[in-house]
Amino acid sequence: MKVSWHKAEPDLQGIDPLVVAQLKQNAAELLHDIPPRKHQDDGVRDGIMWHRGAASEGPEEQSDGPQNYFLFYARSRSERGFEVLAVRSLRQVSAMWLRLSGDPHRPLY
Repeated sequence: MKVSWHKAEPDLQGIDPLVVAQLKQNAAELLHDIPPRKHQDDGVRDGIMWHRGAASEGPEEQSDGPQNYFLFYARSRSERGFEVLAVRSLRQVSAMWLRLSGDPHRPLY
């Protein structure tokens, strides 16, 4: 499957190159059309889909691996496949969720 990364390239600059390679390899297998539903590793809203950068997190995986990132993507308009729009770490997604919940200083527990 064809996966375009043009819009997400700036997001990849601060990520370990080995993790970037894993994210790109995993994207070809993981990205798919997601029906509207609630799920922890993937979802969709207003045509933007997201999926965790790895299918699962195992105890043997590195501390900063693809499982620690979300890929935000959409169907490619010009070719068959998907276009990755952004890459965000779990920390970035968590911080965004806290801001949207109304209390950025609320503890996570």
